[in-house]
Amino acid sequence: MTAVAVVLLVLGAALTMVMPVWALLTWGARRERRRLARLPVTRCAEVTASGQRLCAVEGRSSPGPAGPLIAPLSGEPCVWYFSQVVENTISDGGSTILAWEAGGDMAFAVRDGSGAVLVDGRLVHPVRRSSRTGHRPPVRHVVAEDVSSARESAHLRGLIARGLVSGESFERGLLSSSLGWSVREDVLPAGEPLHVQGRPGFRNGHPLLGEARGKHLVTGATRAQLTDATEQDVRTGSGCLLIGVIAGPLLLVAGYLLLTGNVG
Repeated sequence: MTAVAVVLLVLGAALTMVMPVWALLTWGARRERRRLARLPVTRCAEVTASGQRLCAVEGRSSPGPAGPLIAPLSGEPCVWYFSQVVENTISDGGSTILAWEAGGDMAFAVRDGSGAVLVDGRLVHPVRRSSRTGHRPPVRHVVAEDVSSARESAHLRGLIARGLVSGESFERGLLSSSLGWSVREDVLPAGEPLHVQGRPGFRNGHPLLGEARGKHLVTGATRAQLTDATEQDVRTGSGCLLIGVIAGPLLLVAGYLLLTGNVG
């Protein structure tokens, strides 16, 4: 019985300790639900003035002021891209050096039946995009490779042939600290369904949705889908909290009573 008492005590303590985590997750889900409830979808043509509050639109991705784009590594047609080559080294226990980078900041458009509004490309940048849990833009990873030399990558050879990078920078000497290169490219194709939340502003005289202190969002889910997912998160978190509040103390009390009864 002592072993059973110990198991009950451990389970009760574990449930009690994870309750703050469940409470934090539930609080985040409730906050997301309130944000969605206060933010109706606006027609793209109605985003015409700067504002301090978030604005939400839904539509399809389409080219921005620069027109249709071609991703420089893959040659994929798109409305936005981010391409990067980094060198992996053994310096300082393992680090990276930026060898080449392109894109990531260009504006693209979201178009619905009323018209179009621009979106700041930084909202889908893999480094700067929103950290709101579970919501990611519908970008496609079209290039993802790790190579030890440019000869192993048609993408790197293409950059060298066009004079965008020097072939000498991809040569590894005998005493080189380089481990090789990581080549990555993300694209946002035209015609992708988008839900965008951002702060209204202007760029070159055109209305644009931009960053909003971490509250901005670009996702392929509709507002209805986001609401349903958030409601599910709230229900799950609330259920876990209820279980923890009831079961945690009960297991601790039961374990304590069994342990003291055995000792007695």
